[in-house]
Amino acid sequence: MKKIVVFLAILIALLMLAIGCSNEVGNKSSNGGTGELNDSPKKVLRFMTNGNDNSDSFRAITSIAKKYQEEVNPNFSMEIESIPNQSQYFQKLQTYIASNQMPDFFKLPNGPIAETLVKENKLVDIKATLREFGQFENYHESVIDFLSFKDGSLYLLPEGRYGEAFWYYTEPFKELGIEEPTTFEEFLDISQKLKDAGYTPINVAGKERWQLIRYLSHIPLRLTHYDFIDELKTGEISLTSEIGMKSLNFLYDLGQMKAFQTGFSNTDYTDSINQFLGGKAVMHYNGSWEISQFAEKYADGEIDYFFIPDVESDDNKGPNTSITAGLAYAFNAETFDEPTKDFFKYVVENYHQSALVEGFMSPLKGELPEDATKLLEDFSNDLDKVLLGGLSWDDKLDPASTEAMGVAANELALGMITPEEFAKRLDKTIAENAPAFFNID
Repeated sequence: MKKIVVFLAILIALLMLAIGCSNEVGNKSSNGGTGELNDSPKKVLRFMTNGNDNSDSFRAITSIAKKYQEEVNPNFSMEIESIPNQSQYFQKLQTYIASNQMPDFFKLPNGPIAETLVKENKLVDIKATLREFGQFENYHESVIDFLSFKDGSLYLLPEGRYGEAFWYYTEPFKELGIEEPTTFEEFLDISQKLKDAGYTPINVAGKERWQLIRYLSHIPLRLTHYDFIDELKTGEISLTSEIGMKSLNFLYDLGQMKAFQTGFSNTDYTDSINQFLGGKAVMHYNGSWEISQFAEKYADGEIDYFFIPDVESDDNKGPNTSITAGLAYAFNAETFDEPTKDFFKYVVENYHQSALVEGFMSPLKGELPEDATKLLEDFSNDLDKVLLGGLSWDDKLDPASTEAMGVAANELALGMITPEEFAKRLDKTIAENAPAFFNID
C-alpha cells in the first residue's frame, strides 16, 4: 500500500512538472520564437510628455509600447508623466534637467533647450542610431531638415509631418472672381476685396500668440529659409532690416484693413477653428494636424487650400509651406541602455502604421491607407514635393522675446503700434535676453 502511495505521489509530481513546462513553452511560442520572455531584461522607461489620451501622437506611442510589451519584452513598462499644459510641461522639464533627473524619453522642440542639451552631450544621436537601424532614409526629407541643426546633426525624432496652409471657402472666391494668390501683394488685394464685399477675410486665434507670429515669419521663410530667424534670435540682424520691415508691414497692412475678425486678440484656438468651420470667415491659416476637420468640406468642394505666396521680384529660395515635425522625441544619452535602444528600434519600425491608425500624417515614407480621404491624399502629395523644413519662430527665440513678440504682434495687428515701434521694442528685448539665454559673450 505504501508503495502505491509513493508511486502516486511521484506521478502527481511529474504531472505538475509537465504542466509547468507546457505553460513555459506556450509563453515562448506566443513570442514568435524571439527568445524566452522570462529572460527578457526588466526595463522601466520614464516617458515625459505633454500628450494624453486626447492626443493622436500620444495614443500612437503608447499603443506601440503596449505592443512591444506583449510581443517582445513582457518585463518592459513605461512610466508616463503627462503634463498637457505646454508652459507647465517645459517648466517641469527644465527643473528635471537642472537637477540632473532628466527623463529617459521625452518630448522636446528643435530650439534652445535642445541646443543646450546637445552641447552638454545629454541627448542620443538620432541620425547615427537611425542609420544603424537602416531607417534614416525612410523619413521624409522635410521633417529631417526641420529638426536638424546647422551642421546637419540630428538629435530629435519626428513626431509627425505637419504642413501648413491657408484654408479658404471656395464660394466667396468664385462669387468675386478671385484666384488663389501667388504673391503677398495679391494676398492683400483679395483680403481687401473680401472685406469690401462684406466678408470677414481671415479668422485667427490671436490669444494663442503663435498664430500671428506665423504671419510675421512667412516672408522671411520664403526669402531666407532659416537664415533670418537664426540671426534675429541672437541680435545679429535687426527687425528694422529690409526683410524685417516687409514682414512687419504685411501684418500691419492686414490689421489696417481690418482683415481679421472682431475680437481676434481674445480668440483662443478652439473658438477660432469653430468660427472658421462655421463659415464666420473666408480664410484661416492652420496645419495638417487639423486635416480631419477639413476633410468633409474639402471632399464636397466647399473649402480648398493654398500655400504661402511668393515675395514679388525676389528670390524665393525658402519653401512655400512650413513643414514641421510636431513636438519631437528625445532620448537621454546617459540612460540609453540596450533595452531602451531595442524599444526605440521597435518604435521606428511600427510608427508609420500606428500614425495612420490614429489619423495623423506619418514622418515616415510609406503607403497611405486604402480608406484615406481625398484631402489626405492631395495634401500628402503636395508635401512630398517639399524637401525643406519649415520653422516656428516661437521655438527659436528665447522665452522672454517670444512672449514679447506675441504681445506686440497683437498690438501691431490692432494698430496700437507701428511697424517701426514694433521693431525697436523687439530688438531691445532680444538684446536684453538673448545673450544670457544663448550663452553669447
